[in-house]
Amino acid sequence: MARVRGDADRLYLFIRHVGRRLQGVDAANGISPARFSALVSLYFHGVNNMGELAAHEHVSRPAMTRLVRAMEDAGLTRRNKDTTDGRGVRVEITKKGRDLVDRVRREKIELISRHLVDLDRKTAQAVRAALDALEPLQRF
Repeated sequence: MARVRGDADRLYLFIRHVGRRLQGVDAANGISPARFSALVSLYFHGVNNMGELAAHEHVSRPAMTRLVRAMEDAGLTRRNKDTTDGRGVRVEITKKGRDLVDRVRREKIELISRHLVDLDRKTAQAVRAALDALEPLQRF
């Protein structure tokens, strides 16, 4: 059991370190991690009902409303009435928002690529094997 906890601690520290570096890319592009996450949800998952988006992002509906309002002011999203629910609001990512997601994702992937390119063959294979093993955990 101690080994699992040690591995979990090491993985946590690795994720935190990489996460801080990736958040630096967000900051350099003038976007908060929360905004980027919501834009990615809209871009890739099509979550566009305000309540569904809030649930997907694990935030309250009022917090998501404030976030979407700020993104709308920045031209990243657009809000429309939900034609199936008169009280509902649907959120749509704009071209400017899609372009921002594309640019930030590309920069983040390039950041990681710069570190992977110098790995020796054996280490690169170990990283691939670890990623394969960790893939099912993405859903927790």
